[in-house]
Amino acid sequence: MKKILLTSMAALLAIAVAACASDTADGGGDDDDDGSTATPTPTATPDTSIDVTANITADTTWTADNVYTLKSHIFVVTGTLTIQPGTIVKGDTGSSLVITRRGKINAVGTAAAPIIFTSSVNPGARSPGDWGGVVMLGRGVINVTGGENDIEGFAATLGDLILYGDAVTPDNTHDCGKLKYARIEYAGFELAPDNELNGLTMGGCGSATEVDFVQVHMGADDGVEIFGGAVNIKHMLITQPDDDGLDWDLGWQGKAQFVIVQQNSIVGNYAIEADNNVNNNAALPRSNPLLYNFTLMGSNSDPGLAGKTQGAMLLRRGTAGRFYNFVIEHFTDMPVDIDGLTSAGLANGTDLVISNSIFFDNANQSATWPAETDDDGAFDEAAYFNDMPAAAPAENRFVNPGLGASATYLPAPDFRPAAATPALVDFAVPPVDGFFETVDFVGAMDTDADWTTGWSLYPTN
Repeated sequence: MKKILLTSMAALLAIAVAACASDTADGGGDDDDDGSTATPTPTATPDTSIDVTANITADTTWTADNVYTLKSHIFVVTGTLTIQPGTIVKGDTGSSLVITRRGKINAVGTAAAPIIFTSSVNPGARSPGDWGGVVMLGRGVINVTGGENDIEGFAATLGDLILYGDAVTPDNTHDCGKLKYARIEYAGFELAPDNELNGLTMGGCGSATEVDFVQVHMGADDGVEIFGGAVNIKHMLITQPDDDGLDWDLGWQGKAQFVIVQQNSIVGNYAIEADNNVNNNAALPRSNPLLYNFTLMGSNSDPGLAGKTQGAMLLRRGTAGRFYNFVIEHFTDMPVDIDGLTSAGLANGTDLVISNSIFFDNANQSATWPAETDDDGAFDEAAYFNDMPAAAPAENRFVNPGLGASATYLPAPDFRPAAATPALVDFAVPPVDGFFETVDFVGAMDTDADWTTGWSLYPTN
């Protein structure tokens, strides 16, 4: 009897081991299913789900063999949070990941194994605003009285955890860390009117911060919002935001190259909404970024049929900016609205410049500038662009850039122009400064180099 009993126990043990192996093979449920095709870095141990409930106060590493779920607002108070390639970070309702001024993030994925920040809701039921997104705070210069401010989206009672800028020694080179080859999905929510979290929020981040190859997909409110500082961004893909794509305020002095914003016909306001300071439009340092090679893609809806007013750029409240090599097409209402005298007065060919850019099929007009004028009659965009000297490098064109219908295809867009199209001529060459790449095209992509391949995805829910 003992021999039979031992044999039976061995058989039961074998069955149990086999069941565990099967559970490991299929991911142990849906903890590691984010609806993407990206495969986390292989490891020798089974995937496990880890709930993150406490702030981070020392150097910490999140590894790709685990799935991390943010249960609340998690602050990197001090130390560096390192996130390995292929790691999945999920957010519950009311959660976010905040890198404070004393902390740092080192989240560097690869094209084959991007880092994914997504909703903890099961695929198929996810939606914008499921969680609060990623927030990076630094000590860069912001143009508010006192030199520091609370970041939007949080209660003021959190004190130093949500401060950005610096009242004593502001530093526009401040390093908030690295965010590369990362996808942020279904993030952002409103705490109160005009007090929202976005997909990616950066307050006071300086030029030592590295943000490259990042997609923000289907976020509530804005895709990316930048408050002051001098952070530079490159290879940024913002798809189907609820409100604006790229938003800046409070004296952003950074650079950007290779940025795409794509709207759908249901939501989305402006691809770019730009301000200096709402309370003091003349505040210094003035918002004045240097931008090259953007593709701003509207929903291609007929005017008046989109979910809300949809335009490419709203430039207002004293912002300056220099915009080169832009493709702006298929916006339902207007390509550019320079709103108010405090920004219109900067449109002098130096402080506020849009040049070497292509406009096509905006407000259903293919070859002329839509007669968009401020409600108060303060500034006539049509006259501003059409009066540019024909021989000046700032001359813009009203032609089909040759991107084709695939650029508005939401499930799998392709933003590359066809060969021998207007997007391949009359471009502006960026300065040689260690950040900008030399280009020979207008828009965010060349004919053959699709920099979104392998790490981006466009799920609906």
